[in-house]
Amino acid sequence: MTEQVDGLWQQRLSDFRDAVACEPMPGCGATAVVSADLGLALVLKGLHLSQQHHASGARQALIDEGASLKNRLSPLAEEDVAAFEAFMAAVGRDESDDGRQDAIHEAAESAVEVPLRTAQLCDAALALAHQAGDHIEAQFVSDAVAGARLVHAALHGVLLNVSANAGQLGNDAARDRALHARDGLAHRADALLSTITGAASD
Repeated sequence: MTEQVDGLWQQRLSDFRDAVACEPMPGCGATAVVSADLGLALVLKGLHLSQQHHASGARQALIDEGASLKNRLSPLAEEDVAAFEAFMAAVGRDESDDGRQDAIHEAAESAVEVPLRTAQLCDAALALAHQAGDHIEAQFVSDAVAGARLVHAALHGVLLNVSANAGQLGNDAARDRALHARDGLAHRADALLSTITGAASD
């Protein structure tokens, strides 16, 4: 399992798919990261191919921003696996262990923080897709919109982990902050996708 996780981005696509289907990890968080990364890549495809036809500084700035987002998003797949494994290790400690509950609370912090960070980057990717709309040639719009839909689905998918793990945080205030952040990200993502798809259909 450890070797598989360490090389997640080096795996063949079919091996990753089969691991998702049959192994405890990678789970929905890591799968959401990969999906979001591919969605962002589709948006970047539209920008790159349009730039090859007619170069512009504004489009290049969006390409550079997208590349930076992709580089920050990708490592979160393996961070998600590590966070979930640590959380499950804490939950699996003997119930007579006096430190078990504290270990669960500590591990839950990462099990909530990593998906929230992932969702924040997905939000940034959707904002980029929105900005990119005016800079992508018509023949590549379907790629970009499909990419935005993938990112949107990934954001909602990874927020399921926040919902699942927030109750294990050490106090009600931390739980409420996490759930408030979850709701804000979900609502913003829905609004962005609606704007993106609406503009594409005009």
